[in-house]
Amino acid sequence: MSELTLDLERVGAAAVAIPKVFLNSPQYLSDGLSRMLGFDVMLKVETVNPVGSAAGRAAEWWFECNPAVRRIVCPSVSDFGVAMARAGRVRRIEVDLFGPLVADRVIVDLLRRGGTTVQLDGNDLLEASVEARRYAAVVDARLVEEGAHIEFVEGAATMAAELQVDAGPVTEIYVPAESGFLAVGTGQWCHQMMPTTRVVAVVVGSGPGPVGMATTSIDQTVHVDRESIGRAREALARHEGLQASEVGAAPLAAAMLNAPQGSGSTVVVAVTSRDLG
Repeated sequence: MSELTLDLERVGAAAVAIPKVFLNSPQYLSDGLSRMLGFDVMLKVETVNPVGSAAGRAAEWWFECNPAVRRIVCPSVSDFGVAMARAGRVRRIEVDLFGPLVADRVIVDLLRRGGTTVQLDGNDLLEASVEARRYAAVVDARLVEEGAHIEFVEGAATMAAELQVDAGPVTEIYVPAESGFLAVGTGQWCHQMMPTTRVVAVVVGSGPGPVGMATTSIDQTVHVDRESIGRAREALARHEGLQASEVGAAPLAAAMLNAPQGSGSTVVVAVTSRDLG
């Protein structure tokens, strides 16, 4: 993906093929947040779907583009893993997920109760990915990694395409950096179709920001601490009744700290993940 230029026709095809339950997610001006911050805040809410996150778009499009696959191994127990497990389940395709020993137990239990095989191995995602690769070779399954397939970027870009249809002039759009495909897809779409809009990727804590093509697909990377995210989660719950995860609330946290002040500015905040607990 290092030389990626998003194919807008394929994004259009994804917007037709992805199940409607994942498309045309709510987007609206939040009066409460706008008053609180002093500029117009438009929310793009990606939590009202069967997997509770924007990852559903990407997972569904990948499966649509790979109809012959019969079994996959995926090193993820995050929103991405949840979305891949659900997309495989509805197609009766076996999906094995791998994650580190420190993976979120709420999500792991949720996946296992739904019938997904989840194996925990290693101290971090890198070590879990090594074991996933070994296991995929043993069981003759397709290894599917979050950052390795263009279909995930194309599917994620359908979210930005919906903004382009309905939003007026937008100063900035804030998206989480955790799912690199979402930052890349949003950035590539906006740079082609909304070139005056700055794309800001938001990192939780001090972790690494987007890598590879994401460094040219986005305009800025912002790190936010968990205290700031906590305030953003409270604001989303109080003003909009939204129960966002840390990742899902991180874009608002960054906008609260970083966005331009004063009337006349419109900022889009993508709420991309709900609290599954």
